[in-house]
Amino acid sequence: MRLGPFLLPYAALVVFAVIGLSFALAAYFDRRREVKIEPYVVRILIVALLAARLFFVWRYRAAYLSDPLTIFDIRDGGWDAQAGVIAAWVCALVLAKRNPLTRKPLAITVGVASVAWMAGTLALFLNTPAQGSLPASVLNDLDERKVALSAFRGKPTVINFWATWCPPCQREMPAMQKVQDSRPDVNFVFVNQGESNEKVQQFLNAGGLSLKNVLLDSSQSVARSFSVMGYPTTLFFDASGKLIYQHMGPLSEASLQHYLEKGGSEPSKTTYFLQGG
Repeated sequence: MRLGPFLLPYAALVVFAVIGLSFALAAYFDRRREVKIEPYVVRILIVALLAARLFFVWRYRAAYLSDPLTIFDIRDGGWDAQAGVIAAWVCALVLAKRNPLTRKPLAITVGVASVAWMAGTLALFLNTPAQGSLPASVLNDLDERKVALSAFRGKPTVINFWATWCPPCQREMPAMQKVQDSRPDVNFVFVNQGESNEKVQQFLNAGGLSLKNVLLDSSQSVARSFSVMGYPTTLFFDASGKLIYQHMGPLSEASLQHYLEKGGSEPSKTTYFLQGG
């Protein structure tokens, strides 16, 4: 979702919705009971968010330790929802044990929030903004050769929509290159949006980037065909060319590895396509 100049991932909207719902329920119970549960809800939410992030970071610790500051950049979508829900329930049980009067309202609040989180997460996968398959579109590469996007079928492919003027795109490019170099079984395709060959070449040279399959979508028609709302946006396709997931916003090395794992690492099962603009 785009809010003015800001690109807000749908996953973040789910988190904000769950937090808002939790505080609404806490306010409701606070009006009806003598005990105030809002302070408990704040603690539970903090524990859940920390657990969800830290579990994800630990799982991909090698990638994060190579650039420790990325641990704090939560825009990469690196969360483990299951770990967060479990931590929330453990924290709620501990707090309820200390104050029995909070048991019922906390159980209802955490229960409703957990269902909302899981339902929202499921909805993101079932209602991906861009649905479809690798198109038959033909674009020019930096050597002015014609490349058909459908030619990338047959093994995991990642397409990234990006532009040189886009700060989040600039931040994620080193991670993209690193994973590209470590995963020869996956096609990585970088589709620039509306810029000249010279502009793209200058950007790559200045950043010391050696990206494969850099294509020029001068009319931005491919991005529009997938209803891309902002950049960077990354599309993940299976080996047959079917779109299986779309991520809006920058990706870190860890989150990119995570999405590759979720789609399946075997070339016969998954293709990923990354486009940027």
